[in-house]
Amino acid sequence: MGMSEDFELIMILASIGIISVFGYLVFNWVLNLTAVEVTENAKLIGKDTESASHMNGDSLMTTTSYVMTFEVDGGERITFRVGRGVYRKYVIGDYGRLTYKRKWFRQFERI
Repeated sequence: MGMSEDFELIMILASIGIISVFGYLVFNWVLNLTAVEVTENAKLIGKDTESASHMNGDSLMTTTSYVMTFEVDGGERITFRVGRGVYRKYVIGDYGRLTYKRKWFRQFERI
């Protein structure tokens, strides 16, 4: 195999990888979109932040994700990525009505 054939193979594999990731994201988005919205009693049992840094030109950019974990009355634990405003609104131990659609957080109302 010559150098250009290796490069072509790498490009084909990279393209397949990118298409696979895109397909996975679209598939999950469709599953979330078509899922039934569920409301059940739950307790907020965990809050966390995840930071990721990457270079943007000459500057280092940091992105923070906000994560909340709920335990529904049946004992199942569900984790959602939420916006900063939602994250700051609640404290661990809050109990209320959690509304979600598969992996999409909709709302949480304390009761």
